[in-house]
Amino acid sequence: MNSYTTSATVADYEYGYGPISSINNGWILAGNYMGYSNPSNLSDSEFHATFSMVLENGTAYHLHKISNATIDDVQIDRNNTTMYGAVTVTMRDGSISNIPTNWTVNNNNTPAISMDPSKINNHFGNTSIYGIEFTPEKAMGIRKIIAEDSEFMDKWTPIMVQDTINAFKIKTGNISDTSIPNQFITNESMGIIFKNNSAIP
Repeated sequence: MNSYTTSATVADYEYGYGPISSINNGWILAGNYMGYSNPSNLSDSEFHATFSMVLENGTAYHLHKISNATIDDVQIDRNNTTMYGAVTVTMRDGSISNIPTNWTVNNNNTPAISMDPSKINNHFGNTSIYGIEFTPEKAMGIRKIIAEDSEFMDKWTPIMVQDTINAFKIKTGNISDTSIPNQFITNESMGIIFKNNSAIP
């Protein structure tokens, strides 16, 4: 499936990424997807999605992953593109492979993922999983709006950094626990803390 020795250049690929979600029969699904394809060589394509599912009352939380995609055909109708293929999905009792799947992207904005429900015991219902296709420009626009809300970010940044440090259980130097006063954590120091502790490249 994956052709890592391809001589194709970045310009040869079409790609997409962003959030996905759906509500079906009392279940809420939310997560993220990413994928790429080479129109001149469909075997050089891949799709991944990870998402959570939980009942509307907050119980039965669990995770799924979609991977090992194959694309056999692509059809374009004006501004809408539909890709046909198959995927592997992780389920409670193990992974299920070769699930017939199609991806439809409308106007380069809204992907819809449809898997054959008969192959997965109708686990995701009989409706598509919908998403929003991001671009670097769209993502930067969202980050810009959030960053401009300084009152929110001044509160959010130290909380998020502290939680990340706790999750990594970082202990360095004379720090004997993971409790760091919030006043020492600023927007500027956040990048340094993350970089020094391998949270970002």
